[in-house]
Amino acid sequence: MNLKRLVMGLFLKKVLFVCLTLLGVAFYRPLSASEALLHSKPQVILDADLDSDIDDMGALAMLLNMHKQGAIELIGVIVTSDDPYAPSCADVMNTFYGLPEIPVGYLKDQPKLTNHSRYTKFIANEFPGKIKAWQDAEDAIALYRKLLAQNNNESVVIVTIGHLTSLQGLLQSKADENSSLNGKQLVKKKVKKWICMGGQFPKGKEANFYRPDPQSTLYCVANWNKEVVFCGWEIGNKVITGGNGLKETLKPSHPLYRGYELYNNFAGRPSWDQIAVLLLTSESQKFFNYKTGTCIVNPDGSNSWKDEKKGKHQHVVFNPSVDVNSIVTYTDNLMAGSNPGGQEAAFNHEKVNLIFDTCMLPGCDCISGYLKF
Repeated sequence: MNLKRLVMGLFLKKVLFVCLTLLGVAFYRPLSASEALLHSKPQVILDADLDSDIDDMGALAMLLNMHKQGAIELIGVIVTSDDPYAPSCADVMNTFYGLPEIPVGYLKDQPKLTNHSRYTKFIANEFPGKIKAWQDAEDAIALYRKLLAQNNNESVVIVTIGHLTSLQGLLQSKADENSSLNGKQLVKKKVKKWICMGGQFPKGKEANFYRPDPQSTLYCVANWNKEVVFCGWEIGNKVITGGNGLKETLKPSHPLYRGYELYNNFAGRPSWDQIAVLLLTSESQKFFNYKTGTCIVNPDGSNSWKDEKKGKHQHVVFNPSVDVNSIVTYTDNLMAGSNPGGQEAAFNHEKVNLIFDTCMLPGCDCISGYLKF
C-alpha cells in the first residue's frame, strides 16, 4: 500500500511539473524592444545641444538623478554645439552631482564659435568644474569611439537631443587606437538602441532635423542599421515643465535652478528633450505607445512617416488614456531628484548606461530654437 502511494505521488508530481511548464509556455510573450531595454543594462551616452533651450539641462539633470539613484549609468556627455561655454556647463552639472569623472566631449574643429545661450556662460562662471574652457573637453568623435570600445557588445544606448553632426562623425570615423573597427562597425557591435529627439510626426519640419546641419540627419537615418526610436516635436510640446513646481522643489544653489531662472524665470517650457530620457524609465510604458514604420527624411530636413509592420523605426505617441499632467509631475520630480512614489516606482532595478550628446544651434535665440517651423 505504501509503495502504491509513493508511485502515485511521484506520478502526480510529474504531471504537475508538465502542466506548469505548458502553462508557462502558453503565457510566454517575448519582450518588445522597448520592454527589453528596461530589463537590460545598457550604458548610455547623451548627445545634446546644451545652449539653445533649457530642456537640455533638464534632460541632463534627469539622467544624473537616475544615475545617483542607481537606475542608470551615464557614461558620457557629447556636446554638439558651437557655444564655447556649453561643455563647461555640462561639466558643472556632472560636478554638482558628485560625478566629475563622467567625461564630456565637444565637437571641435568648428569654423566659428559663438556664445548665444542665455545660461551657459553664467553657469560655467558661477559654479565649479574642471572644464574651464572648451579646449579642456575631449574630442566628441574620439570620446564616442572610446566609450563604445570600452563597453560590452550591444550594451550602449545613445540618446540624442540635438542635431546629429557628432553622431554622423561617429558613423564616418575610421579605426583608431580605441578600436580596429570603423564607425559603422563599432556602432553595429556595441550599440543597443538610439533614442532620438527629432522630427515631427506624421510629418513636419523640426529644428534638430533641419538646422544647422540637415545633411547629418539624412546621413544618420540612412546609415543607421540598429533600432531607433524618434521622439517627435509634437510630444514634448504638450508637456510643459519647469514652472513653479520645479522652482519650489529645487534650491537656488542648484545649477538647474539657475538655468531655468536665467532662461525664462520658471515660466514653463515644453519638454522635448526630457521625453527622450523618460523612455529609459519603466513609468514610460504608462505614458506612451509606439508606432512602427519608416521615418523618411528630405534634403531640407523635413520628414514624414510611413507605417510598416516590418519597419526598423519607431516613433512615440501618447497612450490615449494618459493624463498629460501626470507626465508633467513625473518629469519635474525626476529633474529635481524627488520621486514621491519611491525608487521602484520610477526606475527599473537594472542599471542603464547612457551617453548624452548635446547640440547647440547657431544663431538660436533660446526661445525659438525648437519651435515648429
